[in-house]
Amino acid sequence: MANLIIWGCGGHGRVILDIARAMGCFEKIAFYDDRGTDGQFVSGVEVLSGGIHRMADLGFDLCVAGIGPNEIRAARYHDAISVKLQPTTCIHPTAWISGRASIGAGSVIMPRVVVQTDAKVGVNCILNTGVIVEHDCQIGDHAHLSPGVTLSGTVTVGEYAHLGTGAIAIPGAVVGARTIIGAGAVVLGQLPANVTAVGIPARVISQR
Repeated sequence: MANLIIWGCGGHGRVILDIARAMGCFEKIAFYDDRGTDGQFVSGVEVLSGGIHRMADLGFDLCVAGIGPNEIRAARYHDAISVKLQPTTCIHPTAWISGRASIGAGSVIMPRVVVQTDAKVGVNCILNTGVIVEHDCQIGDHAHLSPGVTLSGTVTVGEYAHLGTGAIAIPGAVVGARTIIGAGAVVLGQLPANVTAVGIPARVISQR
């Protein structure tokens, strides 16, 4: 069995730890966090520090970014690759993933998530608790779907986009890259890149 390093030991990292334990396929799990010190323990797991380049020497070969913000998580994903750590996908045993769906490396699929046939999830994404991704949806790299998000069929979510808790996108809706959708919003059509949209229906309130 492989050894897993979780980059970040905050709340999101600790949730991933629970998923990794439930998967039961890792011989050793540790956190990496430069804010910590070697020998510290969080949730019963050792925290390592002193440079991510050390991890291969310590016997770790797989890595997952336990960080919520998309831009920071993406940077850590690429840092891991640069030191020969392989990003791995963590999927909770209660999730339903169609055999015809695809999940990119480094993505985290949390409890009770559903990903239906021919949906495609990019690399280093977060599908948080209870997310539903229906058939033929496309989710770009480094995106984050918060708890309870529902994507009806054929929805497209751009890279680095973030959909807030309970947001809904109807069939054929498009969320542009790096766009933020507020909690509880309903996306009815196409939203451009680099905006924030809220409400029912979701309307742009700012550009970034």
